[in-house]
Amino acid sequence: MTFDFPIETARLFIRPYSASDINEQTEAVLESVTTVGRWLSWCTADYTVRDAAEWFVICDDAMKEGDAFTFGLFDKETNQLIGSVTINQLKPDMKIGNIGYWVRETKQGLGYAHEAVLAIKQFGFRELKLLRLEIVAAIDNKPSNRVAIKSGARFEYVDKQRIQLKSGYVDANVYGFFASKEPV
Repeated sequence: MTFDFPIETARLFIRPYSASDINEQTEAVLESVTTVGRWLSWCTADYTVRDAAEWFVICDDAMKEGDAFTFGLFDKETNQLIGSVTINQLKPDMKIGNIGYWVRETKQGLGYAHEAVLAIKQFGFRELKLLRLEIVAAIDNKPSNRVAIKSGARFEYVDKQRIQLKSGYVDANVYGFFASKEPV
């Protein structure tokens, strides 16, 4: 599969990572340990340039295989790495995927995740031909739940012990988007 990148929104370029993004990815992760690290176990104070480089290879391989589509979010004016958005946990036979996202700490609360979710949702429906996309957010992850709701995802149910955090498993809210209900 080949796609045209970047995906553009009002403020963002959304594109696959490149080797030139490794240092900035590392900086964004380290900046965000307090907030993002609470919800994503890989976001730790010992995250290194090597971790970022290895992650970029995993992302590239997964996209080539059609297993996951993980992109960096870049500010259109400054080209600063803002965070990431992904469609993963793909079930091609059912045409289902999961949307995940994170935003670096200094850019949180400014609507970037919402903007990225709206763009990746359209990518999933138009380009990947998915029929359903889910957002799964830990119940106590208020910012992530707000993004799901603001993006128009419908709350469906609470999935018990769905997400593993450093502290153990927690319940999660499951939200859904449906291609038949979305303008494409």
